[in-house]
Amino acid sequence: MVYLLITLLMLTLIAFVHELGHFTMAKFFKVPVSEFSLGMGPKLFSKKKNETVYSLRALPIGGFVNIDGMEPDNEMENGFNTKKPYQKFIILVAGVFMNFVLAYIILFFMAIFIGELKPNNNPIVGNVSKDSSVYSTLKKGDRIISIDNEKVETWDDIIKKLSIKKSDVNLIISRNNKIIKIKGKMKYNENAKRYLLGISGDVINVKYGIGQSFIKAGDNFIKVFDLTFKGLKMLVAGKVKSNEIAGPVGVVKVVKTFSAWGVSSLIFLIALLSVNIGIVNLFPLPALDGGRIIFVILEGLGMKVNRTVEENIHKVGFILLLSLIVLLTFNDIKNIFIK
Repeated sequence: MVYLLITLLMLTLIAFVHELGHFTMAKFFKVPVSEFSLGMGPKLFSKKKNETVYSLRALPIGGFVNIDGMEPDNEMENGFNTKKPYQKFIILVAGVFMNFVLAYIILFFMAIFIGELKPNNNPIVGNVSKDSSVYSTLKKGDRIISIDNEKVETWDDIIKKLSIKKSDVNLIISRNNKIIKIKGKMKYNENAKRYLLGISGDVINVKYGIGQSFIKAGDNFIKVFDLTFKGLKMLVAGKVKSNEIAGPVGVVKVVKTFSAWGVSSLIFLIALLSVNIGIVNLFPLPALDGGRIIFVILEGLGMKVNRTVEENIHKVGFILLLSLIVLLTFNDIKNIFIK
């Protein structure tokens, strides 16, 4: 229940920021907005200011903005329907833009206050895998002095020495000012396609100043964007198995996993999900921002589509989108109960 609540709050934050983008640009171009809601379902609280009703609803599952003039039967003076194509484009793309801004801001503050873990090239053990032959003898913090009587001074040296080993290895380590001899055995790893001892080096936490954090946040944003794009590309290409695709229930499992890694991992997940949702919203599919943007681009090129036809296309797209969510949810539940 706790992880479900955390998931809902995270997704609501991302949805709120997304809708805030649409709302802000609609107001900027003087398009009336009838309602800006946080959450779904029955209203818990509402207040009207000018022409907009600001509401808080019972279910913390996203939010929405009702922009006047977007529906064919809701054409009105100064509504969305009366605006120029470039204005419509900005209003539609603003939600995705805000998702990206949220991710960047999170990464920026993470660089300042949390920092990032970087490899420490000293020959100090950071972690020993449970299936390693030296799991019971080698400890975190041990300094490796030599491997098979060959001295090592950096973790790079250790990697080079172990990369050519395929059987037994003899380590001499320093622990609490004591010299200890340890014998280990290299094991073949199918994933890595090579022999491994099952150890990794120590890491240090590096925090950045404000100036450096702007750059670091940009670098990390590009990495997150690239990671998301590659994942979606694999999905479209059919390189991802059906049981590896997560729906709403699967997201809760992901949140649980990230929670086990600490608060910083959970905060990073918000940035990751925000970028994911932003990119998906740009897909040129009916009912998504990307689908509406396609029609705006066509309008800008002088090929305006009948608004009723356009809206019917979006309605069909919305039904298909809901069907996909239901299918993914079923897939999540099946993966939980049917192994």
